[in-house]
This record gives sequence, C-alpha cells and structure tokens, in this order.
Amino acid sequence: MNARSLLTYLAPTIGGLLLAGCSSYVPHEAKVSPPYDRPFPLGQVTDAAWETQQTNAEASDFVFYDHEFVGETTDLTPGGKKHLLQVALRLEHVPFPIVVEESPKNRNRRLDLQRRQAIVDHLTRLGLDLVDSRVVVAPAISEGITAIEGESAYYSTLNGGGYGTGGGTGRRFSGRGGTFR
Repeated sequence: MNARSLLTYLAPTIGGLLLAGCSSYVPHEAKVSPPYDRPFPLGQVTDAAWETQQTNAEASDFVFYDHEFVGETTDLTPGGKKHLLQVALRLEHVPFPIVVEESPKNRNRRLDLQRRQAIVDHLTRLGLDLVDSRVVVAPAISEGITAIEGESAYYSTLNGGGYGTGGGTGRRFSGRGGTFR
C-alpha cells in the first residue's frame, strides 16, 4: 500500500477520533469548583438589607408626628396639611398604616385618639374609603431626640466632634487625609 491509499483510509478514522475527543469538553466553571461553592453575584447578599431599609423609609412617610399638630390640639400645622395631601395621594398604592404618633409616655391618650379621628375625617373628606382601619395611634417608627440632645449634636459637628477631626484636614502627606489646596 502506498502512502496515498493509506491516507484515504486513515483520514476518516483520525477525523472520527478527533471529533470524539472534542465531545468530552469540560467547561472552565466545572473545573474550578462545584456550583454550591461559587460566590454570590455582586450585590445579591446586601440587596435584602437595602430593600428593608427602603421599605422602612417609605413606611415612615405615613407617620404624623406631634410637631405636625398645633400645640395640644387636633389642628394640623401648614406642614402637617401638606403632609396629609402627600399621604392621601400615595395611600391607595401602598400597604402601610397611617400612624399618629402617641404622646410621650402615652400621657394624653384622649388627645391621641382625637388626633387619629381628625386624620380619618380629613382623609374621608378627600374622598378616600376605608381609612378608619388604616389609621392607628402608635409610637413613631424612629425615636426622636430632645432639644438639648439636638443642640448638642448640632454643635458637636461644628466644634470638633466631626467636622475637622476626621478626613479633610492637613496638607499632602503631613496631615490626616485631605488634599493639597
């Protein structure tokens, strides 16, 4: 047999062997690690925490705080009236309750219930149905601070409690961060 006839017989056999070898291809991911050991996609682990914070922030939009009422009355301040209109526009599209902040230490339960009824009446006059079951008296979602605590927090940001002691001071390499100006 000459070389030419040998090639005609062997070419299909070699081609078949090459194709059979390609069918056992293993992807790179399978060589690296099993699927249960792979890291999560970027952001997947923290998404639940961010969504919870976003939902809580939206729910806090439906809280009527003590400062939105005039003194110890059921009358809304101008800011409280604006807030009421914003709540009325969004109320049909969200599942959150409307919370009327209770008095500190629940000291004036009668006033709290009157304020609740005033909010229900306002929303009913605006044409919303079934609001009576969604308006509750409860503590605010986030606890407030006193005026003294607020003043202290304000001045601590100006006088070294954060504004000038963190980053942003210094020049080039001799300071505590910051940039050269």
